[in-house]
Amino acid sequence: MIPVAGRTPVAAFPVRQKQLFDLLLLLSTVLLFYLAFPGGGIAVLAWFAIIPVIIALDKSHKRYAFMLGLLAATLGWMVSIWWAVEGIARISAIPANLVVPVIFIYCLYSALPYALVTWLHSRCRWGRSISGAIKSALALTVLVNFVPQLLPGNLAHALYLTPLQIQLADIGGVPLVFFVVHCVNFLLAAGLLLWRSQRRKSLGCFILAAAIFLVNLGYGVIKSERVADKVARADTSLTLAMIQPNFDISLRTREAWLQNREGVWALMQEAAKQEPIDLMVIPELPVPLSYKNYLEDQRFFDEIDREGDLLLTAIQGLEDNMKSDPGYFNTMELVSGQQVNHQYFKQKLLPLGEYLPFEQELPFLRTWFPGAANYQSGQEFQLLPLALDKGKVNILPLICYEAVFSDFVGAGVGLGGNLLVNTVNDAWFGQSPGGKVHLALSLFRAVEYRLPLVRATNTGITAIIDPGGKIIPESQIIPYQAGFSVTEVKVANIGSFYQANPDVFKYICLLFLGYALITGMRKKNA
Repeated sequence: MIPVAGRTPVAAFPVRQKQLFDLLLLLSTVLLFYLAFPGGGIAVLAWFAIIPVIIALDKSHKRYAFMLGLLAATLGWMVSIWWAVEGIARISAIPANLVVPVIFIYCLYSALPYALVTWLHSRCRWGRSISGAIKSALALTVLVNFVPQLLPGNLAHALYLTPLQIQLADIGGVPLVFFVVHCVNFLLAAGLLLWRSQRRKSLGCFILAAAIFLVNLGYGVIKSERVADKVARADTSLTLAMIQPNFDISLRTREAWLQNREGVWALMQEAAKQEPIDLMVIPELPVPLSYKNYLEDQRFFDEIDREGDLLLTAIQGLEDNMKSDPGYFNTMELVSGQQVNHQYFKQKLLPLGEYLPFEQELPFLRTWFPGAANYQSGQEFQLLPLALDKGKVNILPLICYEAVFSDFVGAGVGLGGNLLVNTVNDAWFGQSPGGKVHLALSLFRAVEYRLPLVRATNTGITAIIDPGGKIIPESQIIPYQAGFSVTEVKVANIGSFYQANPDVFKYICLLFLGYALITGMRKKNA
């Protein structure tokens, strides 16, 4: 290597002692990421989680930085979603040993944006300045949030139970919250790196990080109060009951439903006695049922003494004969009186759980994964109008993990949906952190679109989230137990900047990042 005047050459891989120290820092970030994520439950750590690995990147060669970022993010995802292996194996009837490599590939793919940013962070020398910290946070925001992901989870979702810290989602969605969190991380890391050599710049990094955190918190306080006031003054409200049957995933047949449905009947009867119910929601269950397609189910639900409508998550065969197996739709049926007036067909299917990806292009995959389901996807939203004593609401139906995709939900809101109803069966994940992660990824929709989110589940976590992102206490049902809740839900016409302009923050990020990359590369090559 020929030294360049005024520039210290950097080896592609440092000496062993530094590698061991960097590995320790990397593992610290992995641990902090795991503890901050919903499974760990220590949300405050999100503001510090990636500082150790950023410090390890200091003065590192770009190839070494790439490997550090790739390893840290891959391990971080693996320890945070380990529960998905057993869950997918259960839902798809695929052996766990075949699911493990799939999950590993997913974690590796999800780690690539982090690896690319650590490469860029090192190449452009963004580690020891305020502007560099902001540029790194911008780059990470763009690559993690605006590149399509199978499951759009990230460190911002660690804050799902701290509503005051996520209110900026009504301006820029999850990406803006993500940017704020990572901007603070990069600034704090820069401050630590500069502490000995440039104390004034170091203090500037710390002060700006604190200011960003406090501005975010201040906005959260102000916005939460305003939203709560608008909800309190809302004219439209409904009394909503949610049933949590707590069916075990071993109950997967029609016969299993017929033998175990009396528990559901008892819960529905008890809920109906509490007060006049406008809507009763039955969640997604592992057993096949349908008011529309099974006469015995129609008779069963008609025997229940209820006043309001029934929202049932059901199945619909591709053919009239439900015993044939050309495929099924996962649906929601809105039962008014004694008939299904409106029906929604699930559009976003769970890979392996509900369909086999690339099966048409690679038919031999079916021989490898014979247990994969054969559900078909619907083609459009179907709002479910619910008439009330005073006005009506338009239910936006979201089955299972459809609620985790912001753009998808936004399309339904744009059609006039003003009550988000998400029916879920997380029994596949047992008592692992899977249910918490699923809730965290969905909860942000309430803040982004300032609408109530009804989350009815088979085993938990059942809850209603208000437009401020707070869980309504009386709506909760103890997880992993059969039960019901009856809650008054107010539907206010609030709206949000994000709802009207969902792409503005994305374009701002792309514009500034493009400028940063052009100027950074020019300086590097000068």
